[in-house]
Amino acid sequence: MTSKKLLATLALSALSIAPLSALANPTYFNAEFAYSGTNVTQFTSGGVTYQNGNSSAPGINTATSITVENPFIITSMSSSIYGAPNDFTTSLFTPFGSQGYIVNPAPNGLFTLTVPQNGAVNSLTSIPGPFAQITGKNGDVFSFIASKDFVGGSSAPTAGSNQSSLTINVLGTITDSLNQYLASPASFQLVVSDSAGGLGFAGTFASPPAVTNVPEPGSLLLVGIGALGLGLCARKFKFSGRVSSGLQGATV
Repeated sequence: MTSKKLLATLALSALSIAPLSALANPTYFNAEFAYSGTNVTQFTSGGVTYQNGNSSAPGINTATSITVENPFIITSMSSSIYGAPNDFTTSLFTPFGSQGYIVNPAPNGLFTLTVPQNGAVNSLTSIPGPFAQITGKNGDVFSFIASKDFVGGSSAPTAGSNQSSLTINVLGTITDSLNQYLASPASFQLVVSDSAGGLGFAGTFASPPAVTNVPEPGSLLLVGIGALGLGLCARKFKFSGRVSSGLQGATV
């Protein structure tokens, strides 16, 4: 094979392989579900710890820490989110009832979360393992790795009903064990409520929409090699043509 043909073959091969390499990448997550927890066992406010069922405790909106009990149960799920199909609809058990946990995977395991105060943002990077995790019907394990959290809102006890709430937003990334998705930004919202001493929690999980895959550096390199090779071939063919036709010394 001549050098010209070899160069052209390599260039075309590089261009044909590059798109396949890009398409082999997983996509970003597009998902959302709502959940509720079995129990909030206690919370601390003003240095004093109050147990579930203590109707004389201050509103949970003043909590500096809360202790939740696993598991949480998925209660609802939209068929689409952000204008695209919900990636969870085909992954989790239906009807609703799939279980997950927050930090502690043991049955009825407890986890105490320190509540950010005075508008602060707390780092959660020191938490070992995933902050939340759920297993799909195909065995795919979805892990939410927390990076930081902050208070998203609260309500003081209402007159008569003595109901109060505290919303904590946790930001991080979501990954799956089957490597179907790239780690993508996600949020886990924990809404803790106190109704006359009865403590509980619920919330939502959400991840942004799927996006068009950006070719990895290796794919871009292959495209570059292919384009360069074709360019060199074209230049060489043009030069050879000019020589054979006696135009090498011609001016434009």
